Amino acid sequence: MRPEMQFPQDLDVLDRADLCVAGGGIAGVAAALKAAASGLETVLLEERGALGWEVSHGLELYLGGGRPEGVLGRIVASLAERNASRDGMLDPVACECLLDELVLAAKVRVHLRTLAGGWERETGLVRVTTKSGPLAVQARVTIDATETARLARGAGAAFAAADTSMRARAFLLCAVEPPSGAETIDLPGVGRVCLRPTLWPREAHVSFAFRAGDPDRAEGEARRQMARIVEALRREKPGFARANLSLSAHDAFVLQAPKVEEDSVPDGLLVAGPACLGRKPTLEERAALGEAAAAGARQSVQSVHPVPDR
Repeated sequence: MRPEMQFPQDLDVLDRADLCVAGGGIAGVAAALKAAASGLETVLLEERGALGWEVSHGLELYLGGGRPEGVLGRIVASLAERNASRDGMLDPVACECLLDELVLAAKVRVHLRTLAGGWERETGLVRVTTKSGPLAVQARVTIDATETARLARGAGAAFAAADTSMRARAFLLCAVEPPSGAETIDLPGVGRVCLRPTLWPREAHVSFAFRAGDPDRAEGEARRQMARIVEALRREKPGFARANLSLSAHDAFVLQAPKVEEDSVPDGLLVAGPACLGRKPTLEERAALGEAAAAGARQSVQSVHPVPDR
């Protein structure tokens, strides 16, 4: 069992706001943009060096289908204007850059490389770890948009049991003849993989599922499996003989998540992420969860401290 993250009793305050959003993935960005537009002073914390990690770090490049609405709809429309979205496909680097622009324009204060490790019900403090050491963020309401609902778990919320060993990982291959649409194939000695075209010619998106026997070694296991898949595709798949690995996802997705019991989440804390559904959400679902949490945060703040409409 891993030890609990320990913080000094007295911490310097990194920032103060009406709302703190912990987790800068699609749900967290959607929550922050929605909240800021509603008049809440908003701080967004992300442990990685970029926002929208599902797209930029996880290579989740495909919409679930249909026309996205709300914040995600505006993101996709802006990407399309930059030739970075088409037919439900997204470009990861363009998305990463666009999200920076959007939160800046919305006057959301963003702290990257800032890991939210705990939340205190009594004080509203979010305890964080930065390159400068442990600090804290003070907020009236906090949204836990971390992938594992880390803050809610630490605050004592209850969760249903789930098998979290199944993961999904993706990578990009160039110098190939990609399929015209999603194609699932079984590779001898390797298993099942899904191939998809991307926005760019002669590039393919490859995704696969694997069981992580030891969570601490899951990333290494995924990379070894990825190497086997590339070799198998070169041998078995027409048009892939000269395939070259051009980009690998830095994060794997957990396919089944422990579902949070909503009534057990303390007042002042809202959850937006896989824990709300008990599984890996689509990009559309992530954005919708973030927007719903932002609406709840505004209502909570408004009940105590009226917020003027923007």
